[in-house]
Amino acid sequence: MVATDVAGQAARRARRRAVVRAGTRPGRAPRSWLAVAGALTVTVLVACSSGSGSNPDPVDLDRATDNGQLPWTEVLLPPQTPTTVPFGPPGTDLPSEPRPAGIRVIGDRAGLYGGSPDRVLCDRQRLVDDLEQDPARLQAWSSVFQVDDVRNYVRTLTPVLLRADTRVTNHGFDDGHASAFQSVLEAGTIVLIDDHGVPRVRCVRGSPLLSPVVNENADVQGDPWPGFQQDRLYVVQPSNLAMTEVTVVDLMTGGLSSVPIGSGPQQPAERPNPVAPVEAQAPVADSPPAVVQQAAPRPAPAPSPEPAPPPAPAPPPPPPP
Repeated sequence: MVATDVAGQAARRARRRAVVRAGTRPGRAPRSWLAVAGALTVTVLVACSSGSGSNPDPVDLDRATDNGQLPWTEVLLPPQTPTTVPFGPPGTDLPSEPRPAGIRVIGDRAGLYGGSPDRVLCDRQRLVDDLEQDPARLQAWSSVFQVDDVRNYVRTLTPVLLRADTRVTNHGFDDGHASAFQSVLEAGTIVLIDDHGVPRVRCVRGSPLLSPVVNENADVQGDPWPGFQQDRLYVVQPSNLAMTEVTVVDLMTGGLSSVPIGSGPQQPAERPNPVAPVEAQAPVADSPPAVVQQAAPRPAPAPSPEPAPPPAPAPPPPPPP
């Protein structure tokens, strides 16, 4: 019995020494397991946030010019909104392999978007003005991006046209708060992107956008447009480095053009002054019609002088005496 107790005590001391050498104390979990547990916790949180539950949020279909759910502002698009998706030059084709979880593209990819260095696509000044008229709306909008200065933030954004159907987390303004929902933006939609190429505002009615919560089992709500394919939806991922310009397919020429990111620190985020149309001048009622100066006619040649009459005959000689 004594021998058994001694042997048991020796075994316990050996286990305790082994635990101490491993860097833990009796009664505490090893650090390596704590790290794994932390990683698993993060993984579970990410999985939940990516919509992997049994009932993922449905995905709404938003056409290019629809007002959408719960708009934030008045229409920010120009009167003649371009919605035709340009084909682009060779080498600008987007990946087309079907992927149920979304086709991932990087935001600085050349030709990912359409755009124009000259044409106004989105009224950013109107966006800021409309938000600032309603403090609750302004606060809700800024809370999506966690920014304090909305005006300066909008100045860093750049208008482009989506060349492909794109997944986003959209937001409506509901009862004083931003209400998030999953959405597909139709190709041809005008959006504002940030300096990493990620869509941030849907320009139709100013809806703020974030990266999507992708779940291949999510139901789609709404009427699909021609060409819509649920396994060919694009998910834009931020570029590694901030861009100073974005290379777009020019909406006017079909070639590649560089569009500066934002409006620059010295330029206000407002629509350029439109060029005044040339008005036709109405004719003055009392003005006589313009006289066209004609060339003077050549003078007629002088008439040829008439021939002199023949000399009169000599008188007859006088008679002789």
